[in-house]
Amino acid sequence: MTQITHGQGIILRFLRHLLPILTPLLATASTGQVISKVQGNLDFWLPFRQHAPSLANGRREIYAKVERFASHDGVAFFNVLAFRGVFFGSPFARSAHYRWFESLNDWTTLRTQLTAEANEYGADDEYYVNPGCYGRPQKDRNLTLLDTYWERRLEWNDKINRPIKPSIGDVFNWLKGRTNGVNLFPNIGALSAMLICGDLVEAGILPMPPVKEWATLIHGMKKGAMSGMEMYGLTQPKCTVAVFHASFASLDQVLQRELRTDEKERMGYNIIMLEHALCKIKRLTHKLSKDVILSVI
Repeated sequence: MTQITHGQGIILRFLRHLLPILTPLLATASTGQVISKVQGNLDFWLPFRQHAPSLANGRREIYAKVERFASHDGVAFFNVLAFRGVFFGSPFARSAHYRWFESLNDWTTLRTQLTAEANEYGADDEYYVNPGCYGRPQKDRNLTLLDTYWERRLEWNDKINRPIKPSIGDVFNWLKGRTNGVNLFPNIGALSAMLICGDLVEAGILPMPPVKEWATLIHGMKKGAMSGMEMYGLTQPKCTVAVFHASFASLDQVLQRELRTDEKERMGYNIIMLEHALCKIKRLTHKLSKDVILSVI
């Protein structure tokens, strides 16, 4: 059996340290700077992506009936774009009011119905939009994007609704693609495209990609997950894609082996979640310091 490296052990302990958050009674009894920080904003800090409030609502409202994605009306794709491009991380996305929209009229009707709730947050922009939901504030994240998303919802049919499904890499590049220097889907860049791909995979709409393909996308992005691995010595800065794939695959193998079945089921563990968790440990390390992370796990 391959020995666990120091860095792999850190990721394993990090996930186990935060697992009590998913059990209300244990979470109430849990203390510590890392757990307290994560509990303060689960959408922003929680490594178990399926359980963060916004995505939990998205999975229930958008992805619960995957047969709707086979329709050629593009409504499902509109909901996907609206969720990741506008609503994610907002008070609305975390609320019991969040739901599937059949049309733009359906959205405007609900918006009118929720005027009082929005006013409690100051205005529509504060209730429906969180510009900093992914970290650095997105200046173009606003409700006017919904009109464009509705207009471009039928693009789904040309890319996805085909007998042969595209690869995860094809979908990723399509989502963040540009035409004449302008994003095909406004405010959907590399990060949002990666998140949408993860959502579609976990919903079973796209197949789980091979580890190598997922690792290649992570390496190409050169963002949070790659930084998380570098921080804890799992890879070196500016490593090749082959080296990164080997390190990521090795980490996944260790976690698959060392985590109990019930732990993996509770977390929703897979390579999609692993990429997300690496982003979160990087984010928490920047906020709290490596010493704080290591002192509690």
